[in-house]
Amino acid sequence: MLKDITLGQYYSTDSTVHRLDPRVKIRFTIAYIILLLIDRNLVLFGMLSVVLLGTILLSKVPVTHMIKGTRGIFIFVVICSSISMFTTMGDMVVKAGPFTITDAGLVKFGFLVWRMVLMIFMSSIIMYTTTPTELTDGLEKCFHLKGSVAMGITIALRFLSVLFEELHRIIKAQEARGAQFHKGGPIRRLKSMKTVVVPLFQNAIDRASNLGEAMDARCYTGGEGRTKLKPLSYDMRDVVAYIILIVLIVVAIWMAITF
Repeated sequence: MLKDITLGQYYSTDSTVHRLDPRVKIRFTIAYIILLLIDRNLVLFGMLSVVLLGTILLSKVPVTHMIKGTRGIFIFVVICSSISMFTTMGDMVVKAGPFTITDAGLVKFGFLVWRMVLMIFMSSIIMYTTTPTELTDGLEKCFHLKGSVAMGITIALRFLSVLFEELHRIIKAQEARGAQFHKGGPIRRLKSMKTVVVPLFQNAIDRASNLGEAMDARCYTGGEGRTKLKPLSYDMRDVVAYIILIVLIVVAIWMAITF
């Protein structure tokens, strides 16, 4: 499963979403997440789900590719959200020993998973459709960050997929040497993981050091006065995207109030 994680990787293709200005995509994603947090509303979540499906179709990123890349996160979300089934007051549905599942808990669990799935997918689209340079420029302009800070955030996000790939490679190498990570009790498994964690951190530090040397060799500086090879500029498609965003916000607020 680790080798399938693609979160943070750029998916190269030509699509409407790829051609959008990174500032538009960043602001659209932030507004979308805020709308998800407005209210636990069935109609609102349904509308936002349709918006997500439309965005995925326009991005031309395969759904299977996105599911594979975020499968591990989904499992973590389901496990964490399942706690709400046992801690929410309501009418009892199932009782297993000291644990009681209520109807309100099931509803809350469903909305939590639904919300997180929409949030993860929409957040991952910006990573799949935006190059590191564009993402850095977009973060710098949207949040008025220094170039070095924006570049640091972008590199950290991109390093996720690199570290997962490195982790998978190290585990396979240790298993080839006879290491067993899936046998024994929890204590034994934790002890066996030290043969993975140490080389993983060492490789991460080496990669970061090599990246820093490569940037220094190219005379990269993120300070003031640094010019852009391709300055960001809005196009007609970006104006249309902003209009769609405004309409989406108005409709979502109306749905949250009405339903």
